[in-house]
Amino acid sequence: MALLEREHWLDALRRCPAGRVVLVSGEAGIGKTALVRAFCDGLTRPVLWGSCDALRTPQPLGPLHDIARQVTGELAAAMAAESPRHAMFSAFLDQLTAREAVAVVEDAHWADEATLDLLMFAARRISSTRGLLVITFRDDEVGSDHSLRALLGALATDRSVLRVRLSPLSAAAVATLVGPDGPDAAELHARADGNPFFVTEVLADPDHRVPETVRDAVLARAAGLGPAERDALNSVAVFPGYAPAPLVQAPRRAVDGCVDAGMLIRDGTRILFRHELARLAIEESIASARKTELHERALAALTQRGSDPARLVYHAEEAGDAAAVLVHAGTAARRAAAVGAHRQAADHYAQALRFADGISPRDHAELLERHGEACAHAGRGAAAVLSSRLAIERWRAEGDREREAALMAYCSYYLWNQGQNAEAHAMVRQALALAERLPEGPGLVAAYTWSAYLLMLARDVPGAVRTGNRAAVLAERFGEQTLLARALNAVGSALWSTEPDLAVRTMLRSLRAARAACDDGAVGSAMVNLGSAAGEVRRYDLAEHWLNEAMQWCSDRDLDDVRSYATAWLARCLWERGQWSAAEALVEQVGATECTPSRIVALTVLGRLRTRRGDPGAAEILDEAWSLAERTGDLQRLWPVAAGRAELARLSGQQADSHLSETYELAVRLGIGWAIGELGQWLEPEPGEVHPAAAAPYRMNPVEASRTWDELGCPYESAMALAESPDHLREALRGFEALGARPAADLVARRMRDLGFRTPRRSTLAHPDGLTAREADVLGLLRDGLRNSEIADRLRIAEKTAGHHVSSILAKLGVRTRQEAARHGEIAERT
Repeated sequence: MALLEREHWLDALRRCPAGRVVLVSGEAGIGKTALVRAFCDGLTRPVLWGSCDALRTPQPLGPLHDIARQVTGELAAAMAAESPRHAMFSAFLDQLTAREAVAVVEDAHWADEATLDLLMFAARRISSTRGLLVITFRDDEVGSDHSLRALLGALATDRSVLRVRLSPLSAAAVATLVGPDGPDAAELHARADGNPFFVTEVLADPDHRVPETVRDAVLARAAGLGPAERDALNSVAVFPGYAPAPLVQAPRRAVDGCVDAGMLIRDGTRILFRHELARLAIEESIASARKTELHERALAALTQRGSDPARLVYHAEEAGDAAAVLVHAGTAARRAAAVGAHRQAADHYAQALRFADGISPRDHAELLERHGEACAHAGRGAAAVLSSRLAIERWRAEGDREREAALMAYCSYYLWNQGQNAEAHAMVRQALALAERLPEGPGLVAAYTWSAYLLMLARDVPGAVRTGNRAAVLAERFGEQTLLARALNAVGSALWSTEPDLAVRTMLRSLRAARAACDDGAVGSAMVNLGSAAGEVRRYDLAEHWLNEAMQWCSDRDLDDVRSYATAWLARCLWERGQWSAAEALVEQVGATECTPSRIVALTVLGRLRTRRGDPGAAEILDEAWSLAERTGDLQRLWPVAAGRAELARLSGQQADSHLSETYELAVRLGIGWAIGELGQWLEPEPGEVHPAAAAPYRMNPVEASRTWDELGCPYESAMALAESPDHLREALRGFEALGARPAADLVARRMRDLGFRTPRRSTLAHPDGLTAREADVLGLLRDGLRNSEIADRLRIAEKTAGHHVSSILAKLGVRTRQEAARHGEIAERT
């Protein structure tokens, strides 16, 4: 059929520059494949074509396997060796770079989880290649909760993406196809709604009247074939996608007859329908007994050829062969999990469970446990907990206390991820109580590890350190590298508030253990916890180094949850250091993540930033953050939000709510000094009544505290400290104004007037070059020709801090030397 009303899209494809993504969408039968094939037929560049399967549970990375069969070199080797998926993805990208290839991934609405990750990986990096990535999909089958939505959302604002949405043919185009001797063009256009595939099927059988549906059209054409040809169609129809030619259970002559009639296509060694709609129409018409027989034969033949287990389990289930389902579903699930297709892994285990009647109780428990684990990785938390609980009951009934204790420990983490913290802690306590009655083994390692993890997350420092160290010793003894990494992560993260140097060493051990275990997720977790924990105790240089490392590591491996958490934490660090615009930009990068901890941190930063700037909407954002944090019950989530809400209340002239004192009491009970100090300041303690466990700056007099905050790099807190001293209100005011912290500046100005002080005009306080109050002081001393040591003595700050201020001034003024900065200051003052 001629390609009508598609010329402008074909031209757009031909003019599309390299390094782009092309999205081709439209309903089934609208001509997506025809358009892309017409484009590729005219190319001199290599074309790599991969298709997603219409299997109920598709083969992981099916399109990449298709493409690997068309190339040689690293991609083919990586796929054959079942290398880590990062290596496979990188090898695919190399094909686009080195060969200027056009890669086509067809029918992405059927894509498995790993293929979607591949597309996201490639789309984020396509601009650095000389290739083109073309993705086709049925837009009417991609609902709001479809897994393809994440990719489409990520590309939504990318203006470099070429979007091709194919429309139905017009009545005039259908009339052109029908010609003067064909059926009624108007009736056909109305019935087919302009769908080119429907029109083609009708025109292929012009002796019949226009049918009601495309299914009727396909069946009408099939009815015109002989019995042998119709049976050949049936034999091909039981294979989604395509049938390997040698496996078609029909005489070759009959298959050729179907090809000659235009019902089937021969593509090398593959036999396939012209469109999936036609295959489905034929498959649905096959008598039940005949269909079962065909699937049995397909299963036997594919098994003999050693085909992919995802295909084997499909035919096994259709044939009702329970034994084969149990064998192949487990293999398919393990392969899917190995490449990160956790949803497909969970679906395969669920397939096996549907056929589990009659298997041994131990095998049933094993299946349930694996299903729960796969669901946990796939983000199906409720299903993970349900299957794990059932497996725990079966291990208990079998008297296998070791497996029961270990699974209870893992299940406690699944519960925590569901926000069921009380149930999680109760579960892990049961696991510990049981494991400690058993000889030391994997069950006890898991129980100690996840107990330590939950204690760390709840900021029970002594408990996390004690339990985590025990877990680490046992993990090393039993060779459990992944659990060793997690245990050390728990200990290191907990130690930050008491022994930060030991915390760093422990976290680096955790990182090494995670790398030794080849556990990318554990590596990312160690990096991000190094950064976030350092940030929590205001060691910003270390924090920002590891948060940037975590973002890079996770971006390369598409570990989106960990990356979003690292990004949110980096935003928090920058916000605390007074770099508010940069922090706001990073919060936007976090976006609408489903990772609850990331959302809490990002919302808290945004809410507190708006509070300090006096921007609207702060209360609503902090309320949303609180509703999420409250469900966790963890101090690390509650404390920043409670402090932010209390600050907003103070700046608005209102009283803080009861959550402030409740969170403060929790911080005191856990002995977390930075939380005690930050929360306690909003409780308005009397002078000298600051809690002794509060972090050092909160226990100092205003001037010392301001100097310490300056050394830490926290200008807002420095100004807050000075605001407590009537003698330093002008400096505090200048500090707030330099940051753009209008509400706090207004409070200080009001207090100055109450005390009878003159308040300077805003224009005289805000430095035209964006210098902070302290930097303006340092610039004045540079004009006097003072060295860093002399500046430090004059301002009573450390020499290193004076050096930092000088570096910042040079950067902000855009000059190279302190002499140039001094001249700049003199000129600015004269003008």
